[in-house]
Amino acid sequence: CEFDFEVRALPDYDAQEVADDLRAYADAELLPRMQAVQPDTDIRFQPLSAYPGLATSPDSEAARLLALLSGSTEFGTVAFGTEGGLFERAGIPTVVCGPGSMDQGHKPDEFVSLEQLQRCDAMLARLVEHLTTV
Repeated sequence: CEFDFEVRALPDYDAQEVADDLRAYADAELLPRMQAVQPDTDIRFQPLSAYPGLATSPDSEAARLLALLSGSTEFGTVAFGTEGGLFERAGIPTVVCGPGSMDQGHKPDEFVSLEQLQRCDAMLARLVEHLTTV
């Protein structure tokens, strides 16, 4: 049996430690039961990718700017990966934002409404105005 997996961890969690725990569980609990039925079975894990998680503080300068531009202070952590953690690790203040809702995204029939796109366009226009006055 072969599993492809991706562990998406926040910066405070060690993704390798989670992967090691999964492997230990498979070796101790699952594999013996499988081999009791079919002795030549095995479990192999193949990591697909690895990148650091992102947990931007709502008090950061980047988050405060986003709140100003978007008119919202609703910040949270989501269970999907981005390259944001790589930028943050490189010293680039980072927030991830965009139109739509994760309630609607990354699933069958995902969509972004016209109203959500219009709000995004308005935020980007405010960003352009902010950058031309700084």
